[in-house]
Amino acid sequence: MTIQELVSRFPEIPADLHGESLLAAFADAFDAQLDTARKPSACAEEHDAGNHFYLKLIGPIDIYRYGLYDRERVLDEIRQLVDGHRADPDGFVRGLLPERVARQEVRGPGCG
Repeated sequence: MTIQELVSRFPEIPADLHGESLLAAFADAFDAQLDTARKPSACAEEHDAGNHFYLKLIGPIDIYRYGLYDRERVLDEIRQLVDGHRADPDGFVRGLLPERVARQEVRGPGCG
């Protein structure tokens, strides 16, 4: 996945990160997981794999977008993800998911 594909798929990635070479390494490392990642519903009771990938991979970037992380912290979070993946790609990806994952997102009562 290229940076352009990444930011098109996840418009919540702030523009000031688009030129970061680290973001290119992130997009390349997690191509398959980012392809299935999807933000969970606010009322989800159980998360599927796509939700978990979103929360672990895009979540820190989204926190930065809201101003709850500073730029250095989010870049450090991305760097840790990329470095962990480089050290053990298959093991790291397996570690992004908990032991039990719903087949599909389960929403709570009253959710549309």
